[in-house]
Amino acid sequence: MDFHFLFKAFLSVALVGVLGLFFHLYNTLVAKPEKLRSALKRQGVSGPRPTLLLGNILEIKKARDSAAKASINGPPASHNCGDTLLPFFDQWRKQYGDVFMFSLGNIQIVHVTQPDMVREITTCTSLDLGKPTYQAKERGSLLGQGILTSNGAIWAHQRKILAPELYMEKVKGMITLVQDSTITLLNSWNKIVEAEGGQADIIIDKHMRNFSGDVISRACFGSNYSKGEEIFLRLRALQEAASKKVLATGIPGMRHLPIKSNREAWALEKEIKTLILNVVKERKEVGYEKDLLQMVLEGAKSSDLSQDSIDRFIVDNCKNIYLAGYETTAVSATWCLMLLASHPQWQDQIRSEVQEICKGRNPDADMIRKMKQVKSGCFLFMTCYPHDYLKIV
Repeated sequence: MDFHFLFKAFLSVALVGVLGLFFHLYNTLVAKPEKLRSALKRQGVSGPRPTLLLGNILEIKKARDSAAKASINGPPASHNCGDTLLPFFDQWRKQYGDVFMFSLGNIQIVHVTQPDMVREITTCTSLDLGKPTYQAKERGSLLGQGILTSNGAIWAHQRKILAPELYMEKVKGMITLVQDSTITLLNSWNKIVEAEGGQADIIIDKHMRNFSGDVISRACFGSNYSKGEEIFLRLRALQEAASKKVLATGIPGMRHLPIKSNREAWALEKEIKTLILNVVKERKEVGYEKDLLQMVLEGAKSSDLSQDSIDRFIVDNCKNIYLAGYETTAVSATWCLMLLASHPQWQDQIRSEVQEICKGRNPDADMIRKMKQVKSGCFLFMTCYPHDYLKIV
């Protein structure tokens, strides 16, 4: 056997492998991003120049750190919370216009703040835009392959299952759940006020998140809502762990490294999966309940999937329901309370209308439909503060 020949052959194969890896990295990190940026520039879309590997992450971090230091000196001068929390977007918008591009690692992102253009993009079917693939890759532990990240036939199947449960008539049937959670929340506030002698300052952020999570737990898991609340707490922790990695988005290989934030996210993901599947097992033993979990279970059974795929389908969509619902609901409710506090005249008008229509009873769907001041008040807030409202909600 000619070992010299074998050695030369091995070196040749190794050289080809190294060159192939080099060209792959060059294409992923340099050529493909630059090609995308050039195509956007030809269409008049510009943005800050990215650096190799990191993109614009360092600029984002610097702007956030500066905003955090400025906030120590006092509250912001305006209600434009979006620009306070995300100052780099405001800087780039002023410099490059309402439509600009920036980079997270090797991921190129187009930022659009024109409502008409956003509407056109979301309703356009000819371009087949879909959800960005990096969301499922970078946020896999948090979002998985649920309705928020999936595309094509998988998305269509999930939407067919979940959408009917969110039609207005079905939502009206959840008003009792909202009432129960609201009464619990108000009772807790009353206890705080009484303990403070009739007047108290309450930081409502945590309270509103818990309220929103409680409503979704009841709607999603029915009689198992206490287990749902346990899952909610783990998901909240997973969301916080994922937020620590947000500036690592797009940096090749970062999501696979066993760093502290990744290990924490992997552990929480495994724990959440176990908790959800335990609730599913209990549900199968107890029987049918009319809630979102039941719809997900029936949708999983009707699909031609393996058991592992069915488990993933159930877990991912339960997580998506939580993440799509509780954060947006809590923030929207907090924003409305803040605006009412800023405009006492609207408080008085809405309070009078509620007293007139409800007459001391808890409101139902028909009563809410008759509340013209409530509807016009929401419209006025969105009209008076459209820029702020769109950014925050």
